[in-house]
Amino acid sequence: MSSEKTNHIFNKLYANRIVIKRSGNPIVNLSLLFCLIAFLTAPWLVIGGLIAALALGYTFSYVRNDAAFLSNFDDVVQDAKQNVRSVVDAVSDHHEAQN
Repeated sequence: MSSEKTNHIFNKLYANRIVIKRSGNPIVNLSLLFCLIAFLTAPWLVIGGLIAALALGYTFSYVRNDAAFLSNFDDVVQDAKQNVRSVVDAVSDHHEAQN
């Protein structure tokens, strides 16, 4: 599978969302990528959470190609990388200042 095709699949899984609401208010907005990884690693937890959420009156909706999440997945990864790096630098600076 080519890198371009793989990247396209990740972009689609990231842009397609499952929104969990209660009384019309969004509680959680999850990408299909996250849902797939969660289901593959802990299916009992996902199924249990789904049953509990339905019993408590939460509603589920599927949002296809959510405009807020249509950015390239590589850009999302790069932004996350920069955020982690800045937090590590800030913690390191704070730790050095204390010593």
